[in-house]
Amino acid sequence: MEIPQRVSVRYKDASFNTNEIRLRTFRLGLQIWEEQTKPRKTELYEFILSCLKQVDRQDRFMFSMLFIELADLIRNSRLERGTKEVLIKTAFREFACAMTDFEDSIK
Repeated sequence: MEIPQRVSVRYKDASFNTNEIRLRTFRLGLQIWEEQTKPRKTELYEFILSCLKQVDRQDRFMFSMLFIELADLIRNSRLERGTKEVLIKTAFREFACAMTDFEDSIK
């Protein structure tokens, strides 16, 4: 399954297309260890939650694909194993929190 290319969102007064969403997600995913003392307040969480509010329901699966790509990127990096585990766990938590909070807000 491929990520839809027609998706675009606005975040902090900037527009992002699918490739820019991917790049920003990866960049934020790789910087989360600096922010891990602030659960649900990382930039990754804020970015994903903002994107979810703007993406059609049928295209929201792309964020699951982005998490898988991010996890692969981290797993294939030269970081030490403990750092990889922390990054992947923290990224997953932020994705999950953003998805849950978004779903709760629309109920």
